[in-house]
Amino acid sequence: MPQFSDDLFLGPAQTFMGTGITNSEAVFAGSVSGTTLTITQQLSGDPLVLGQYIGGTGVTAGSYVTAFVTGTGGVGTYTLSASSSATGAITVFSSGNALLGDPSPMDLGVGPMGRVYVWDVIPQALSAANIAASQTPAAAGALTLSAGTSTKSFTRTDGTTVIQLDCARAVSVTTATAAATTLAGVAITGTGGQISFTSQTGLVSGQRLTISGTYGGTGSITGYTNPTTYILTAVTSTTATLTTTAGAAVVTTAGTPTGLTYTLGVAPVTVTVSGYDYYGQAMTEAITSSAAVSTAVNGKKAFYQVSSITVSAATGTALTVGTTDIIGLPVRVVDAGYLVGLGWANASTRATGTFVQADTATATSTTGDVRGTFVPSSSTNGVSRLVITIACNAIMVGPNATRQGALGVTQA
Repeated sequence: MPQFSDDLFLGPAQTFMGTGITNSEAVFAGSVSGTTLTITQQLSGDPLVLGQYIGGTGVTAGSYVTAFVTGTGGVGTYTLSASSSATGAITVFSSGNALLGDPSPMDLGVGPMGRVYVWDVIPQALSAANIAASQTPAAAGALTLSAGTSTKSFTRTDGTTVIQLDCARAVSVTTATAAATTLAGVAITGTGGQISFTSQTGLVSGQRLTISGTYGGTGSITGYTNPTTYILTAVTSTTATLTTTAGAAVVTTAGTPTGLTYTLGVAPVTVTVSGYDYYGQAMTEAITSSAAVSTAVNGKKAFYQVSSITVSAATGTALTVGTTDIIGLPVRVVDAGYLVGLGWANASTRATGTFVQADTATATSTTGDVRGTFVPSSSTNGVSRLVITIACNAIMVGPNATRQGALGVTQA
């Protein structure tokens, strides 16, 4: 919980900041078909959020919201964790998710002047696979979570099993090398980018293929320069069709090229990470994995607990999910000027690093962190201490402070 120092008051003031967690309940009109929840009207209570339990006639016990589809908390569709046999219009009840209220009202007076929040954390070394170990998705679906170095498997009070990190930090998705690094015996078989090759299992539509070398032999690929990357579509174990990386058709003439190398890459997919922030708010981030092998893509949001990771399609290569050095700040910081002190690794001079301010837009799966992040100038190692002194403005701790002013917009 936030701690403060250097307070100066010209009137009495309490030191509450309103981070207490309260239960959320709501009533909706809607229907459930399989794992799809459709909300047609919000009757009372708070909007739906990820992780919230759902009840109603015919709804499977223990079902909870795992994804937003067309809805954003009210009217629309959502994905549930379990399939239900409910039929027709029903009354839908939601409960059990953690929401944060506004800070407790402070006693009237001039209010706080010179109030700062001193934040102190020792981040563990990052690991590329301490949330989900290496696995190769063969289709859209969920990855298996596994606690690794500096993370632990933890069951929340609502019964959800999560991977809990050492501190709030962004996660990364790393691609591995392809099972087969090149294609062999390649021939051009048609005029629209069709090729054949020696039988190769494990290829998937969307996978990248980089062609390099000096073109010889017969046949041609219009627009080819050394090197050019294409997308494989209509994939079988022995055939595929080339398209450009923009998805446009490729014009070819049939033949057998020589002097070329065909290097396999990755089919980039949307990796959806769901979980909770440090204060128990449910949150989701969509990260697009790299089209290049052995490459990490970092997220922007600071997770404290991860409850699920899903991929939108097959990748053709293994993926791992782990932690980064992007550390989540404990309160909303909208300008670097509020960082009045930056200490790292016991240095006596002000630390350098990369600060990203809080994203104040309505949160979605692709927006930034609602409180802001900081990357130290050298790698985290479980020894170096990060001490940040944050100046707290009136909307964070003053008499009329709000939850949004202190902790950012509601997660999504």
